[in-house]
Amino acid sequence: MRIVRVVGAVFGGLWVLASLASAAGVGTVATWLAEKGKLTFLAAIVVMFVLRGLAAAARVAWWLLAAAVASYLGGAALFEFHYRGLAVAPHPSWSDVGFLGFYPLAFTGLLLLIRLRVRRLSLGSWLDCAVTGLTAASVAAALALGPLIQRTGGGLDLVTSIGYPSADLFLLGLLAGGLVLVGRESGAAWWWVTGGLSIFVVADTVYAYQVVHGTYVAGGPLDTAWGLAFIAFGLAACVSPRRTPMDAAAVAARRPLFVPAACTLVALGLLFAGYLGEGDPVAGSLALGAVLAALARTAVTFRDVRALGDSRRQARTDELTGLPNRRTVFESLDAADERLAEGAAVAVLVLDLDRFKEINDSLGHSVGDALLREVGGRLRGELREEDLLARLGGDEFVVLAADLDGASALRLAERLREQFQRPFLLGGLELAVDVSIGVAVGPDDSTNSGELLQLADLAMYSTKAGRLGVSRYDEARDGHGRHRLEDVSQLRRALDRGELVLHYQPKLALSTGVIDGVEALVRWQHPTRGLLYPDAFIDLAESAGLMSRLTTQVVDMALAQCRVWADQGRTLTMAVNVSPSNLVDEQFPDEVATLLAAHDLSAGSLVLEVTESLLMEDRERAVRVLSRLRDDGVGVAIDDYGTGHSSLAYLAALPVTELKLDRTFVSAMTGSRRAESIVTSTLQLAHALGLVLVAEGAEDQATVDALAGLGCDVVQGYHLSRPLPPDQLWSWLEERSPVAVAD
Repeated sequence: MRIVRVVGAVFGGLWVLASLASAAGVGTVATWLAEKGKLTFLAAIVVMFVLRGLAAAARVAWWLLAAAVASYLGGAALFEFHYRGLAVAPHPSWSDVGFLGFYPLAFTGLLLLIRLRVRRLSLGSWLDCAVTGLTAASVAAALALGPLIQRTGGGLDLVTSIGYPSADLFLLGLLAGGLVLVGRESGAAWWWVTGGLSIFVVADTVYAYQVVHGTYVAGGPLDTAWGLAFIAFGLAACVSPRRTPMDAAAVAARRPLFVPAACTLVALGLLFAGYLGEGDPVAGSLALGAVLAALARTAVTFRDVRALGDSRRQARTDELTGLPNRRTVFESLDAADERLAEGAAVAVLVLDLDRFKEINDSLGHSVGDALLREVGGRLRGELREEDLLARLGGDEFVVLAADLDGASALRLAERLREQFQRPFLLGGLELAVDVSIGVAVGPDDSTNSGELLQLADLAMYSTKAGRLGVSRYDEARDGHGRHRLEDVSQLRRALDRGELVLHYQPKLALSTGVIDGVEALVRWQHPTRGLLYPDAFIDLAESAGLMSRLTTQVVDMALAQCRVWADQGRTLTMAVNVSPSNLVDEQFPDEVATLLAAHDLSAGSLVLEVTESLLMEDRERAVRVLSRLRDDGVGVAIDDYGTGHSSLAYLAALPVTELKLDRTFVSAMTGSRRAESIVTSTLQLAHALGLVLVAEGAEDQATVDALAGLGCDVVQGYHLSRPLPPDQLWSWLEERSPVAVAD
């Protein structure tokens, strides 16, 4: 883009200055530059469009615009070097061929710009474009084209005279329709192109009129207008491209219907003028087309509105039972918050069918689906019109009822449960089904409707476990589950607010005595409970489905710190623990690659540590995920080796680079020959497989010396350093081995 701006500034600036000097009567050189310099500037526009095409996604569109300007340049050059010197310039001339060649190329290029800006267009969008374009063209025809046809004699003179405004009508229609589709969010380049073409349309219309009346003079104001149009084209090439295309939904969402409506009124006015005998037939035909397109657009609008209503209803309805779905439940809970804030009572009941899985497994899903439909019908009959009955998912239903206190809510729950005392008749089968119901009532149990749903769910699980049938939330009985929900909510907020921090434990390469890597260990800087270690929240994250997000955040933080240290002159390998959620997520390798690229680090800078037990949960998928990571160059370590399902078979199949021998063997090796033998044999196995052996849990110098004597590769442990925050670890590294400063 920079070279495009330089070319435009140099040639455009020279031409503008020469034109101003010529208009002021300053010398013949300025006049010559103003006349001939226009050709140089047009050539520069061609070069700019070609260069812009190389730098933009709309390459073909910009090259077509370049070809359009080149065609115009050919016509202008022929006029300047041949026809300008003649006493009487012929009309039409060969210059007109080049000038007219501008239009189809510019039209096609502009159309491609619109299509690249908008991914997909609905039928309504095309009709809006047609209505607006036909109306604009009909107005232009009424004002210019009709009078020109009436005043022109015939032959080539007629073809040429109406050729310019006719071509302009096509461009004007495309411009008007494009403005409706793309609008003000299109970016400056689009507006400069359309602005230049609009000036072109006006100048050509005036030119055709003057030619017919014999008043056109070369070098007059029209030449200035055409020059302004090409300056606008040059500015379009200088603007950085806008890379975010819109889809049909985005176009429809922000395009008001008053644009085609206003165009329809204008077209009707032109038709009425024609009816009175004052109109032009070309303008009338175009206006008629605009009205017909508007009628089609109206029909499409009614169809779209009906489809939108159907889609909204379907989005809030459970497909199986016809009841409201989870989305409707949460919308209703939002409304219930307002009632709770005013002190009104709101009851939430959660119902779960007992042994529903057995019915599905033994009788098939079709019977289970039929049962759920029957349950919905029976429950609906016991509720008031204003009460909400919805299916949350699976065999779980929810009732949201206003103005019920605790006793009334329990009575309602008992009535609902009574509906299950009668067996269900399904396809000749008689099924006896029971239900467990949990109840929570606000504002007594909570003043938040979303929490009421969670409390009713906890009460339902207690009901099911104790086979109570119906029970209300009890803090003494269900409070542990409630506190766990609060902890999950706090952990989710911690991820949002960046409360997780990393400490780093150094890893010593025994062969060189150099710290060449660290392991990142996550901590939670809790706002009220202080610094929490992983055992206080990792299981919580796993059960709440937050582990994948947590791991991604930790990898991102660790790589960011690795980048900081690299910029300070110290290259360290970063090891990060990986969860089961990541090992079964086949998008995880792509996320890792993205993070490495974002921090400008090589894949070899990262080692991901997994435990043996995790690998056994879904071995096939884990192997696929780890293989992709290894193919990218990321290191893979087996953590806590020796405590899980140690197997030579999986070691041969897994794409690992390191074994981390568990601390229970390392810490005992100096006092136990059996432990020393395990360490020795594991080391020999690792080296035989071409793996690096990392011994964790080195707590004293004797252990480090023994490991060095055996030929161990890397050690880490409290004897070297406990895990430290990044600034403290940097100070520790500096004191141990200062970084040499280059001269």
